[in-house]
Amino acid sequence: MSLFIILKKAKLIRNYFLIALLYCSLYGCVSYSKKEFRKEYIKLNEHTLHMLNGKFKLYPIKRFQKETSTDNCIRYTNLYQNIVDENWNSERKADSLCTHNNTYSVALTFKDNKNLRIKLIENTTIIRDTTLSGKYKNGMFYLDNKDISIHGIPFLFGGYRSDKRRIGMTKDNNLIVNEAIGNEGAILLILAAGYQYNASYEYERIQ
Repeated sequence: MSLFIILKKAKLIRNYFLIALLYCSLYGCVSYSKKEFRKEYIKLNEHTLHMLNGKFKLYPIKRFQKETSTDNCIRYTNLYQNIVDENWNSERKADSLCTHNNTYSVALTFKDNKNLRIKLIENTTIIRDTTLSGKYKNGMFYLDNKDISIHGIPFLFGGYRSDKRRIGMTKDNNLIVNEAIGNEGAILLILAAGYQYNASYEYERIQ
């Protein structure tokens, strides 16, 4: 195989990746839905985003869903990791810091309407401190830390996975974290197996 043909194929593959990334960036790959918590949330505006400032419990008190069943995700959906979207393979996981003898909480503070500070607190000590950018839209704060990953050759022999999150407030003054997740694949431009769903949780306010 000549060098010209190899370079031509490499360029074609690169273009497919760029097209896939552009598609995901423009359309977000998966859509948000307020269906499960529409009746329980307060629509904020740019001047009332500060109402989300406060300290919240580390684990949710419930997951918004139609079915009334015990959801094991509630036991493992750590608020700090849910918002920050940390890599679960990182050297020091937030959950690995937790012990039965300590209490944990997450504090949220808006520096301005585009930057949110998130602190993970052990008793009275800050053990994680992160600032994320985002923007106000449709009554909620949309975080910029979207995660888009591509496998194979998108739309030919492969697909993509994406997830993104936004936060809002309930009528009880608690925190809502709404995550939209999608995983799509295709073979020769024919849509194959995939899924899209929203997971929304309520975290109780401490102060």
